[in-house]
Amino acid sequence: MTTATDRPGRRSEDPLVRQTKKAAQLLVASARHSYDPRVDVNWDEPLEEGKWFLPEKRISLYGTELYDSLSLEQKLLLSREELASSLAAGVWTEHILLHLVSRYAYKRDITSPQVQFALTEVADEVRHMIMFARLVEKTGTEFYPLNPKTQRSGLLLKTFAPVPALWAMLLLTEEFFDRFQREQAADETVQPLVRTVARIHVVEEARHISFARTELERFVPTLSKRRLELLRNFLAAVVKSVRRDRYNPLMYERAGLDPKAAVEAGRSNPISKANGGYGAERIAPYYRSLGLIGGRSEKVWREAGWLKDA
Repeated sequence: MTTATDRPGRRSEDPLVRQTKKAAQLLVASARHSYDPRVDVNWDEPLEEGKWFLPEKRISLYGTELYDSLSLEQKLLLSREELASSLAAGVWTEHILLHLVSRYAYKRDITSPQVQFALTEVADEVRHMIMFARLVEKTGTEFYPLNPKTQRSGLLLKTFAPVPALWAMLLLTEEFFDRFQREQAADETVQPLVRTVARIHVVEEARHISFARTELERFVPTLSKRRLELLRNFLAAVVKSVRRDRYNPLMYERAGLDPKAAVEAGRSNPISKANGGYGAERIAPYYRSLGLIGGRSEKVWREAGWLKDA
């Protein structure tokens, strides 16, 4: 199996040493480039009429006959509800991460850079959750309840799942949504307030992603074939979950659409499937290089449109 630790220039450095160095660097970066959304976001800034809440081409129904039948006002409303639904998923992810890093730090030496950066992540994620909630309030929609199945699985995951598996899951979801947020931050057709929140999240999540990668590169090569296969299948289940929750019936209902017809249109929309592939463009080849995609799990990634041919 070829892993990220086999890249040129890395073979001579112990993975734990490399991770320690990375954590120390990220602590410095956190001190220099962290944001407080209470003061760094202008919540009094009015929303701009006629601007999207996410890029139009990323709306789940974009390109379908149903979408084309909507007025501009209805399309903008749908973009708002899809943003709010994605923010709810983001809060769930951040909440799981809070438990992950707490479990990660619990039995470790608090003087180590790894533990100190993990605790820094906790502070970051708390601010992100509050920032997402404020954005939902500002856009004028209501917060989205979790899918009951996702909520039940989250309770089990945060408490009982092996910490390495949680790192792998969270890196997958963070990398996936980071692709879209970078696009949001740069798209001038999107509401300025949404772009500001996306920009802050991208800057701070880049550090979390970097640290999670060092953790994966340290432990994945130590897995037995059995444990590797279990982790692959677990990640494939996460891919399925992200796809399922993408087409939230409630967001279509709140946008004034027939939820059943909208879910069906979204799931069968080739543009929406291609958007999933766009989100996975960075994480899929990385996980493949680590051996985290393979066997039966590869079929799930491919059916989701998240895996390009090598």
